[in-house]
Amino acid sequence: MPGHTGGVHTCGFSILMDPDFENSKCVVLWGLDVEAAFRANYYNRIKKARNNGARLIVIDPRKTGIAKEADIWMQIRPGTDCALALGMINVMINEGLYDKGFVEKWTVGFDKLKAHVQEYNPQKVAEITWIPADKIEEAARMYAENSPASIGTGAGGLCQNINVFQANRAIAILVSIAGNLDIPGGHINHPLILKDKGTMLSLYDAPFGNLSADQIKKRLSIGRIVRHDGLMVAHTNAVLTAIREGKPYPVKTMLAIAANPVVVKENSEFVRDTLMKLDFLVVADLFMTPTAEIADIVLPVVHWSERDEVIDAYTKNYIFCHRKIVEPPEECWEDKKILIEIAKRLGMEGFWRSVEESLDDRLKRLGMTFREFSEKGMVEVPIRYKKHEQYGGFKTSSKKVELYSDALRQIGSDPLPVFREPPESPVSNPELAKRYPLILITGIKILGYFHSSYRNIPRLRKMCPEPLLEIHPDSARERGISDGDWVEIETERGIVKHKAKLTEDVDPRVVAAPHGWWYGYKDGWKEVNINILTDGRILDPDVGSSPVKGLLCQVRKAENPPVPI
Repeated sequence: MPGHTGGVHTCGFSILMDPDFENSKCVVLWGLDVEAAFRANYYNRIKKARNNGARLIVIDPRKTGIAKEADIWMQIRPGTDCALALGMINVMINEGLYDKGFVEKWTVGFDKLKAHVQEYNPQKVAEITWIPADKIEEAARMYAENSPASIGTGAGGLCQNINVFQANRAIAILVSIAGNLDIPGGHINHPLILKDKGTMLSLYDAPFGNLSADQIKKRLSIGRIVRHDGLMVAHTNAVLTAIREGKPYPVKTMLAIAANPVVVKENSEFVRDTLMKLDFLVVADLFMTPTAEIADIVLPVVHWSERDEVIDAYTKNYIFCHRKIVEPPEECWEDKKILIEIAKRLGMEGFWRSVEESLDDRLKRLGMTFREFSEKGMVEVPIRYKKHEQYGGFKTSSKKVELYSDALRQIGSDPLPVFREPPESPVSNPELAKRYPLILITGIKILGYFHSSYRNIPRLRKMCPEPLLEIHPDSARERGISDGDWVEIETERGIVKHKAKLTEDVDPRVVAAPHGWWYGYKDGWKEVNINILTDGRILDPDVGSSPVKGLLCQVRKAENPPVPI
């Protein structure tokens, strides 16, 4: 995830994980709608900070609910976040607003950074981002002059384009030169209590060496950083290539657990066609999704209320015990049991023999079993700040914050963040923009739904019964569209239908759509699913992210609505 790797390759830890919002004097929400996403983690903490007088800056193409409360709202052109971050760094450096003591003692490459960001002066960045130069300067000053400050980026807006690793690097640099690393009210490097048994760290092999050299060669990965860091999760696009082309080797079988790639992966028709080429597809899910419909076998699974679990992702300095509330139906198994039983039948040695054993193993570092943990309910460890001072530096090759990264240069990446245009934009592809003049952002979060799930729950469906395309009244008027009309959204990949929601909360040059819609319509996976329109051919060269936040499209009134079922 770029939100993690951008920080790891700058200061040695993820700035996404633990912003200490409640103790901040300035909160920046960058492409993050905390009223609908990360709400449990962030929303109340930000409200507490605001009640204590914290300033609020929101950077978002949409004027979200919390953007309407902000001291500064910057309506950014989709896909230009890296340029904005570099522009704010330019202001902070040129006006002497950075933490000089921290920069001198704990960073490398400041002189190179200073020279580099002169290219990103506020006037040039204003042309790139659509944000006025004086507002860029005002935001940079507000952030720098109200320390401690924290930036929330989330896992959507800043993770879904072709320049997102460098954008997150630039934001990590912004945080670093302001001196907001590992301090109260800044970005805290909380200890990973369960270490390699933790949810997040278990995704990486590099620190632990669990994979053999042969296994490392076989990883299906895309992106320079992903290959270097030893991520143990296969990149979906690499898997699709292996299925279709047999490169670097054929993939013939897939087990999809709580996954609906036909709907949630970009270019859905391509994804569905590829999955149909598998010799054997198994889906483990609660409901019959469009992906489950094409499976050879569907395995019924338990609900989260029907299983025990150790909760340790995004929980700061705590881990929590999630206790089973009710027993599941006899034929339903939880995901871990499915994997354990497959391992048994494959004759795998060293794998857990039961779910209870796997939970006990995760807690071994704490010297307790899951049963003992369930009696406690949670474990808290003390928060320690400025650990770089206690341990002689940061977890980077230089032991300092790497504003200029020679390690990145050595693997072919940019040692300093560089802004690059999205592959589909009025700037990078003006000819395409003549046919498709609007910029489409996808993936709007809807409170009550989780990605492609829960639209079949009547009480939740009442909150948002239909897919809504946010479009500015001026753009709608030009196209003869009224509020509530069904419209067709078209890109080079295809056409889907949504209902028009006229709002001045989006720029007239931008339209915004939710993702995950399929339920309730005939052939919903291709009639109302926004990922029919997205593309996965051009990816971030560092982390393999796809550009679903900033595509060129056209919108027109539909002759007929999708057929409800």
